[in-house]
Amino acid sequence: MKMKRYLFVLLCAIALIASACGNANSEHTELTSGAPVEAAFSFTPTEPAVGEAITFSVKVTQEGKPVDDAKEVKFEWWKDGQEQHVTIPAALTSDGVYTAQQTIDESGSYFVYYHVTARDFHNMQKTPFTVKGSGDEHAAHGAGGENGQHAASGVDFHFMPADEIKASTPAPVTVHLMKDNQAFAEASVKFEFWQGNEEKHTFIDASESKPGQYESSISFPTAGSYQVKVHVEKGDVHDHKEFPLTVK
Repeated sequence: MKMKRYLFVLLCAIALIASACGNANSEHTELTSGAPVEAAFSFTPTEPAVGEAITFSVKVTQEGKPVDDAKEVKFEWWKDGQEQHVTIPAALTSDGVYTAQQTIDESGSYFVYYHVTARDFHNMQKTPFTVKGSGDEHAAHGAGGENGQHAASGVDFHFMPADEIKASTPAPVTVHLMKDNQAFAEASVKFEFWQGNEEKHTFIDASESKPGQYESSISFPTAGSYQVKVHVEKGDVHDHKEFPLTVK
């Protein structure tokens, strides 16, 4: 009788372990699904006024299910024709929905980008919006042609180095390129970097891992502050943009 009871307990334990492993494998499969991560952006109010809080929102899903474990979600906004961009982090407020609020004190035409990094995918899209002045009765829908730093090529850069970069240690460096809200694919991309007033600049070729996503591994020789210039060439497009980078 004792032997039968022992065998019964042993079989139950094995069944529980197998079930747990199956659930873990299923969960792992779901998290590493190759299905693309989708993002749906909105903002309210749709015709904001000067001094009025604007809520930027993006709903992130994969295969129709909310993504609550995004690595990074943020909004980047700027006034048409100005080089200065403001980036604000977003917080998870409900199933797959990330939001942030911003108040703008100057009327005019603006742009906002959402940036979503989740489950090996990066999504970004630019949306125009208009902030009304106190005396405006009607808002002009949409922004005009952007006259800022990318007016010539229309290419937008999103630079994504590793979270922490140490001297003499290869680290991944990534840039996402967009044009007309489409991935800027099949371009020739290089990273140029230097420190301080150094005359010697180092160039590293980047490879395209996904449409519009270009990567390279860079080993910075010493700790300190660097400038990284991203060079882009494709057809008539010859553009570049500099980014500061700190190496520990």
